[in-house]
Amino acid sequence: MTEKIFPTERLIPTLLYPVTGLAAGTPVLLRKLTAPQRERRAEAAALRAKRDEITAQAAEAAEAAFTHKLMAEADPVKRAAMLQAREAAEVTARQIELEQAKAARKEQRTKLGDTAGAAALLLIVGGPLIWSLARPWIQPGIGLLLGVWWIAALIHAPAHRKAAPAEGEEDQEQAVPAVEEEPAEEDPVEAPRATVPTPVETHSLTASLTASGCSVLLTRLAADLGAAHPSWTGSTKAVRALLSQAGVPVREGVRTPDGNGPGVHHQDVPPLPSPSETPAVANVGPGQSANANANNTREWSTREGFVMQTDPDNPARTIIVGRSTAA
Repeated sequence: MTEKIFPTERLIPTLLYPVTGLAAGTPVLLRKLTAPQRERRAEAAALRAKRDEITAQAAEAAEAAFTHKLMAEADPVKRAAMLQAREAAEVTARQIELEQAKAARKEQRTKLGDTAGAAALLLIVGGPLIWSLARPWIQPGIGLLLGVWWIAALIHAPAHRKAAPAEGEEDQEQAVPAVEEEPAEEDPVEAPRATVPTPVETHSLTASLTASGCSVLLTRLAADLGAAHPSWTGSTKAVRALLSQAGVPVREGVRTPDGNGPGVHHQDVPPLPSPSETPAVANVGPGQSANANANNTREWSTREGFVMQTDPDNPARTIIVGRSTAA
């Protein structure tokens, strides 16, 4: 401990260390003293973010349940009454929230006023008495506090450890020129797979699911896209955005084999864009067979038993056929 507080390598650093150690150790000591407060703030921020996420998920679930219930109701009068009741509940909740915020601000102002009044009364009444009693101890207390802080800063100052060269090694140490090595041939890096679905992919999936004449729910599209992209945290809002970019309209209520709710009607799906008429030419090396078949395009399979592939008679068209059950 003595060597850390008072280094003895050279005379000048030893004489200046009370000042340099104080300057170097003060930031370390401040970080150590404020570390618990920073941890509490980070934990509180994480809890607030988690609460907001849970609230958003609950609101989305409630919205989906209300939409499902509204679309299941066939009576127009009851549906209008449900909408009015929901609007009235939202207005009431907003009023209660405003009243609570107003009451909280009023309570905060009251507490601030009480604290200021108590401080002023203590300063006026007890100030002279406290000053007369504490005045002889102020200067020694400040000196003691500075002394303790100075010693703590010296203890927490980072130590500069540099091994001194032995006698005769100084002349032997010379700059070694860097040897230029030829860069090794790197293997070709494979392009990373897309981790999020694209609007074109969402359009193709919607067309394949509605090819049998049945509409599809947004929840079904989100589940299928999530199965194809495990790292994608899909939601109905994200599916809506992808469908909007692809030009596929969304209805707030459609009837499907999976249930009723927001989704895409089978009559609203626009036709898929035709592929390029110019076939892609693959580079064929020696000893390789040139495969120029028209079925080299990518196929999209679904759980309904349909696949999309290029029409063999007309490569400019895309057809939807049933998947073969043979192994």
